[in-house]
Amino acid sequence: MFEKWIEKININGIEKEVEVRWDGIFGRYCRIISRVGLEIDKQEDFSEKIDEECIFCHPEKIASFDERFEKKKFENEYAFLFPNINPYSSYSSVCAFKKHYIKLNEFSPKLIQGNLELAIEYMNKVLEMDGNMKYASINWNYLMPAGASILHPHMQVVIDKFPTSYMKKILKNKKFYDYIGEEMRSNRYVGKIGSANIFIPFAPFGFNEIFAFLDGDIENALESISKIISYVLLYYNSIRRNSFNLAIYYSIEKEFPLHLRMITRQNMIKYYRNDAMFFERLHMETILEKKPEEIAKELKDFLKSQL
Repeated sequence: MFEKWIEKININGIEKEVEVRWDGIFGRYCRIISRVGLEIDKQEDFSEKIDEECIFCHPEKIASFDERFEKKKFENEYAFLFPNINPYSSYSSVCAFKKHYIKLNEFSPKLIQGNLELAIEYMNKVLEMDGNMKYASINWNYLMPAGASILHPHMQVVIDKFPTSYMKKILKNKKFYDYIGEEMRSNRYVGKIGSANIFIPFAPFGFNEIFAFLDGDIENALESISKIISYVLLYYNSIRRNSFNLAIYYSIEKEFPLHLRMITRQNMIKYYRNDAMFFERLHMETILEKKPEEIAKELKDFLKSQL
């Protein structure tokens, strides 16, 4: 399932190493190289961007649901959810936090859970209306380097009768459970928060990736999911990262287990080096500078100081 080897290269009398890892479940390679500045921890002032006019700060101007939903938007104390005007699937919505700008260390479990509760309310309404839907995901691009077009923090809910390419890899795949089991027995296993087991993948999809596997239904797991995300964001903040991606994967018919993945992206600075190049986009391989085992130890130590 997992393989790795070292390739040694001599350049001007200096020996360099590339560690190549093979993930048999996802059928992909990951390459770990010595530090070359792919990850950025530089912090810059982007208050000019924060101060820009924001459509999400004017809920009266956003799109509304049709009469089938029996309400124009879903709303609670922490967030509001509305249809995505550029939908990704049959049912596609945006769930924006009510505060225009929130730092990573300000996303409390309660705040995150408030957003997720609206996502679940929307999901349940969609399933009530359309029984053909089988797959759902809750996703988050935080800041522009992570792909956000609007700075105002917001998650996106995608519901469809078709799986994403990632989901298709793990559909009814018993080996995926073996994969999770092997990761949990490794030195990359971090520990448990609520009902979730956390580990750092052998061959990560991106920088500082965190994987959390949860038992049961998504509604019963919201508190655990919210705590995980909040603590991981505190960890990301502690290593001076400020942009990230999150995906929560959910199969309505339980064709794969509920789980989430989080990765950091480049920091929000004016001139930054993109973290996706030809290897990621055209060869489907990830290039990293830090071993997953290092991140696992770092996160374990961080969580000990927090919990």
